[in-house]
Amino acid sequence: MSNDYMNDFIDDIQKYEYQKMIEKAKNIVLAASAGTGATGAIPIPFADAPIMVGEQVAMLVAINAVFKFDVKKDILKSLVITALGVGGATIVGKNVASGLLKMIPGAGTVAGAVVSGGTGAVVTLMMGYAYIEVCKAVKMGELSLDDLGKKKGKEMMKRAFKEQMKNNKYEITKRY
Repeated sequence: MSNDYMNDFIDDIQKYEYQKMIEKAKNIVLAASAGTGATGAIPIPFADAPIMVGEQVAMLVAINAVFKFDVKKDILKSLVITALGVGGATIVGKNVASGLLKMIPGAGTVAGAVVSGGTGAVVTLMMGYAYIEVCKAVKMGELSLDDLGKKKGKEMMKRAFKEQMKNNKYEITKRY
């Protein structure tokens, strides 16, 4: 075999493996979004937020496993909080509104569950896709694993999450 052929073959295998990683990571994000959606539907006012953060951190841990990264949970939790800070008022406002709705017996509880569950699912989806972009940057050498917990990593997560919010603006602002 010629060197050119062998190099092309290795490049093709790497591209295939990379695409498989991204596909698996996206499936993890979809499953986590469904999970946080169900958690958000819990009819107890304000009880869902800490559970959802835990689910989102678990999602990032699972994505790391796909990309074969070893990142401490504290760093992942800070990235989740960083991403949530980007959505700030929109996310907090919807969570407060849904929490208040859940306090109203009957129809209010159902409406609150729908709003909270939907918001949780969409935010988790955007966060997961943003983190996949961060993982791609690490794989491509644009960011090191050591930078994830530092300003550079947090800034990249913020930018990726903002991009996801922009791409999914209809979902957040219009649908709910």
